[in-house]
Amino acid sequence: MPDLLTVPFLISAVVAIVAGMVRGFAGFGAAMLMTPIFSALYGPAVGIALCLLLEIAVALPLLPRVVRLVDWRRIGLLLLAAAFGVPLGNVALTHTEPEPMRWVISAIVLSAVVLLASGWRFRGRPNVATTFAAGATSGFLNGLSGMAGPPIAFYYLAGKDSAARVRANLTTYFVFVDLFAIAAFASRDLIGWSTGVHGLFLAPAIMLGGVLGERLFPLASEGFYRRLALVLLAGVALGSLML
Repeated sequence: MPDLLTVPFLISAVVAIVAGMVRGFAGFGAAMLMTPIFSALYGPAVGIALCLLLEIAVALPLLPRVVRLVDWRRIGLLLLAAAFGVPLGNVALTHTEPEPMRWVISAIVLSAVVLLASGWRFRGRPNVATTFAAGATSGFLNGLSGMAGPPIAFYYLAGKDSAARVRANLTTYFVFVDLFAIAAFASRDLIGWSTGVHGLFLAPAIMLGGVLGERLFPLASEGFYRRLALVLLAGVALGSLML
């Protein structure tokens, strides 16, 4: 059982609440806040595993209210692709130098932000190959760094779906891909009972934040949602340098 009055745990709880608000509002972005701080407090492997557990916890009260907006066919293809990507990212986590990976991730994400900010969008609906590539890349990054958000956020923001549908699909997708990542971590002994117990005690904090963020979502315009999403993506790019 974690000591609930230690500075690391209290910091983690505050971060979890804020991260939950971001996830509840935008449908993604919680890992951007949690991963760098949790990695500094507990080490990269434990920090990322804890982040994945809390990502699932925050989605539990949100899912019942978004499932009616989910495009299950596209989600299914994205998840199939992510299932291939997560183990590869997990292997990369333990066999590559982290510094080059940080710079590569940041460069790719910032390029995507610039592209979206310029007004670029898909012409029509994304095809199967584009969807599969987005899912595989997301799974790889989730296994590598616990941050599956950038490729999928780019994929949906570059489409023509409403903010409500984008948020619903992101919220749903990340529940499943995080489960894949946790299974991959467990198979390589990168997650243990102590991490699970720690996550259990932090779950109420992130779930509270998620509910608060969900309450704020209806107050935002489509334009504000997309601008915030771009800010979050840019934050992911900069935050990856802090891992």
